[in-house]
Amino acid sequence: MKKITTEIENFQYFYPYSVALVGAKSKDRTNFMSCAWHTALSFKPPLFAVLISKKRMTHEIISEAGEFTVNFIAVEKVKRSAQFGRISGRDIGKISHFGLGTSPAKHIESPIISEAYVSFECHLKDIQTYGDHDLFVGEVKAVHEEENTFDSSGVLNIKKLRPLLYLGSDMYTTVDPNVFKHVLPED
Repeated sequence: MKKITTEIENFQYFYPYSVALVGAKSKDRTNFMSCAWHTALSFKPPLFAVLISKKRMTHEIISEAGEFTVNFIAVEKVKRSAQFGRISGRDIGKISHFGLGTSPAKHIESPIISEAYVSFECHLKDIQTYGDHDLFVGEVKAVHEEENTFDSSGVLNIKKLRPLLYLGSDMYTTVDPNVFKHVLPED
């Protein structure tokens, strides 16, 4: 029998989600934050969205900059997610404090993360408020990917790299490279 809950305080039932480090630069401020609430919206044009609380410093910087980067990290970098998710850039300069390597983007001023296996450069197209978060929609202007991380179809090579997945409540996991199934509709 299923339990029915109507008092929903800890709404995490949709996890796991891949972890992205979302960042932006405006004037002399650069910040990154961990983000599990993100999604692709369109192929043409290539649109990607992130949900960010108004109280986050990254929210302010993206709003000012009109751009952002989305950076995906491997499970071995799990500590980065905790560092950039639970500590505010208002309290410390996270990039220098945690020794995060960044690289210049090609089409925007905001940097990408050097240790990310894939990074998106996004030009801000729209911001919409949904409840206690704002949805930032960016048009992807460039994709930076670590060599041999994806196959010719664009599928992540989980034998080479295991993505970091967030389960909620500061818990993380990844995929098992031995459990990989390619299923076709006619199977």
